[in-house]
Amino acid sequence: MKSRNQLVISLIISMFFIGMSSAVAQKSIKLVYNLSVGDTYEFVSTIDQDITFEAMGTTTTMEQVMNIQMTSDVKKIVGDKIYKDFTFDKVNMNQKIFGMEINYDSEDSSTFNSGMGAQIAAEMNKIIGKSSEIVMNHKGEIIDLNISGISDNHDLTNNLTSGSTYAVYPDGNIKVGESWENDIKPMKNSEMKVHVKYTLLKKSKKTATIGVEGLLTGNEVQGEEINLNGTTVGEMIIDRASGMLISSTIDLEMDMEMDKGGVKIPATIMTSSVTNATKIK
Repeated sequence: MKSRNQLVISLIISMFFIGMSSAVAQKSIKLVYNLSVGDTYEFVSTIDQDITFEAMGTTTTMEQVMNIQMTSDVKKIVGDKIYKDFTFDKVNMNQKIFGMEINYDSEDSSTFNSGMGAQIAAEMNKIIGKSSEIVMNHKGEIIDLNISGISDNHDLTNNLTSGSTYAVYPDGNIKVGESWENDIKPMKNSEMKVHVKYTLLKKSKKTATIGVEGLLTGNEVQGEEINLNGTTVGEMIIDRASGMLISSTIDLEMDMEMDKGGVKIPATIMTSSVTNATKIK
């Protein structure tokens, strides 16, 4: 009898804790960017990309791996506007196409004058150590993006607003399993946009894991006519206290068609990007 009573008590206690766990799991949370002037974060991204295109009956694939280190500093906060400077600290890239291999490393001047690498270096070196300004609100919506300090190199600035470094949060509280949607326009001077569906996958006291599903569309980029359609999927781990990214893994598949002098050039892009962020000040 005693052992049976102990079993019943154990079951009751177990059910009690299971009930508590369920209640905690269903408790809603609010995600916002809670930052202070002077907060400094370092972002390290690895972007692995294959671009396959057809031209004059020939199919060619360009393989490219880029490693980018950026620093963000909160310069001022006015009402709901957060003003941040982003600085590209260093970039290295390996590119393979037509049987050639091109390397660029912003910390290795020997890569600045190697054939095709010299053209890449000429553009990349313009942005190293230069800053751009992003103005965002506490939900993560980009209000303004000023990249005049780093010329017109959109390949890297695109990474700032592509959804791999910032999530856009909903207005109210959310529970695990709930979703919300938002439109992101990665590049100011284009008709390209990403419609993103976010889902709160899980949470702990310190972090939240967000699933990301996106649909990318566009018909003009930097004045060039281009038809593109793509999908993106991944996860972001967020620090609940600050709202800032801890890490993200995002995969992109995109088909596009460019018009060059009346010649249609179809291309397929496969991209995987991994970003890790650390508060350094």
